[in-house]
Amino acid sequence: MTTNVFGVLNTAKVGLLAQQLAIEVTGQNIANVQTEGYSRQEINFEALNPRSFGLGQLGTGVRVVGVERSHNKFLFSQILGEGDGLGEYGVRKDVFEQLEILFSESNGQSLNKGLGNFMSSIQDLSSNPSGLPERSSVLSEARNLTSTFNNLGESLFQIRRNLDATIQTEAERINSLTSEISELNQAIHANEPVAFSANDLRDRRDQRVKELSGLIDLNYVDEMDGQISLTLNNGTPLVLRSTSFNLSTQGNGNNKGFQDVVVSGLNGTSTNVTSSVTGGSLKGLIDMRDKEIPDIKDKLDRLAAVIIQEFNNIHQQGFGLDGTTGNNFFTPPSVTTEINTNNTGTATLTATNGNPSAISIDKYEITFTGANTFTLNNLTTGLNEGTFSFTSGSTFNLAGGFAVTISSGAAVGDKFKLSVSEDAAQTISISSDVASNSNKIAAGENSSSDGANALKLIGLQSRLSFNSITHVSNGSGAFTFDEFYSSIVSNLGIQSFSTQATFSQQEGILLQLNTRRESVSGVSIDEEFINMVKFQQAYNASARLIGIVDELLDTVISQV
Repeated sequence: MTTNVFGVLNTAKVGLLAQQLAIEVTGQNIANVQTEGYSRQEINFEALNPRSFGLGQLGTGVRVVGVERSHNKFLFSQILGEGDGLGEYGVRKDVFEQLEILFSESNGQSLNKGLGNFMSSIQDLSSNPSGLPERSSVLSEARNLTSTFNNLGESLFQIRRNLDATIQTEAERINSLTSEISELNQAIHANEPVAFSANDLRDRRDQRVKELSGLIDLNYVDEMDGQISLTLNNGTPLVLRSTSFNLSTQGNGNNKGFQDVVVSGLNGTSTNVTSSVTGGSLKGLIDMRDKEIPDIKDKLDRLAAVIIQEFNNIHQQGFGLDGTTGNNFFTPPSVTTEINTNNTGTATLTATNGNPSAISIDKYEITFTGANTFTLNNLTTGLNEGTFSFTSGSTFNLAGGFAVTISSGAAVGDKFKLSVSEDAAQTISISSDVASNSNKIAAGENSSSDGANALKLIGLQSRLSFNSITHVSNGSGAFTFDEFYSSIVSNLGIQSFSTQATFSQQEGILLQLNTRRESVSGVSIDEEFINMVKFQQAYNASARLIGIVDELLDTVISQV
């Protein structure tokens, strides 16, 4: 039998160092008990290779084979998958709440109240057609009504502009995170040449990926070399190992100049992903800017356009106190045209409001099928209105009142949009003649003072001017002005409630997932205290063993 007192000393030494490292890891866990995204680290011990002697083999101590973090990849992927939904519905919830305040009946600019007061003033005028106070009241309430329309229309447009600016800010935040993730990829790869993991760097990278998932949809790919790659759900890369691809914004001429989101690619290429983003706050911002708010504003514009048309049609039939007739009460809307920026032809299109009393308030799109032919699509109803031919330079009537002139040079696929209701809420106003002279308000039907025409105007309040989608000119619809506006507000309330419910549900799911993560990866002070005592006692025992070896050596030396 052979033994070695120095072997015992070495066993004690490696044990001492191993327990010291274990205490250090425990201290790191305790220090980061409140650090968001930190994963508890655990030390792994392994017995050193034994040495052989006459009776067999004898162990030579312990070594640390790794410091691992407690991390559940499946749970982490679930958190990423739910994060984009929370980000999207968080934005939708905030914007819908803002819209509810804007359309609230108690905010001082209620459209229902303004329309009701306007009609009440006309009711008073019908009882006293010659009364100057009554006529002044009509103009005053009309100004309040048009001002409310103007403010609502302008506020909706400003909200879209604010969302557009926020989209640019979100793109910058995403770029900052993807850049940091790619740098962390490099650092992790450089610090993991052996089996040991760069735990703190991995925690930091996971936290940045988690933040990123709240901003945009992600596909997470764990590469073999410890790095990760991130792509959108359509495959567009955001991070490929140590390379990040920046988002930028560029104006879209077909969307009022609002910004599209573009991802840079390799070799100077780029991909427009505005319609491809499927989650995160960026998705919520784009949808609210390009879908939800435009839908509300379009309905408000069409309501304003119909009030102008219906009111003017009756007002023109009556007589003012000055004996004049045929006057408009509201300024008739002009035609707005939009040329598609992707057109390849040289054709130009001009259009005017050729029949204000009957022109359709729907929005239309012309798509050329040949040099002198086109199809007309009703963007409001979604119906194809048919195929038409035209002569270059000649004016022709379209959709009940658009006086359209198209030059030569159209290419197949070129598009133009037409509308008299575009921005009608922002531009509705009292006609200059009536605004400057209340005597031109046509209250009389057969004379300037019988009040019968004013009663016809009051009848518009109960006229069924709308179906569920658009204006019905013969009054055979299902909704009055008030009811159509109320449907806008009630639909807004329904969407807001639904969004809040979905947001709360997403919050609950993520809270549950994060609680599960904390149970797996979070630091427990009680567990760390137990480990600290355990490692401390093992350290003390190793130190005591060194003392015993020292006493043995003193005994041997004294004998010599």
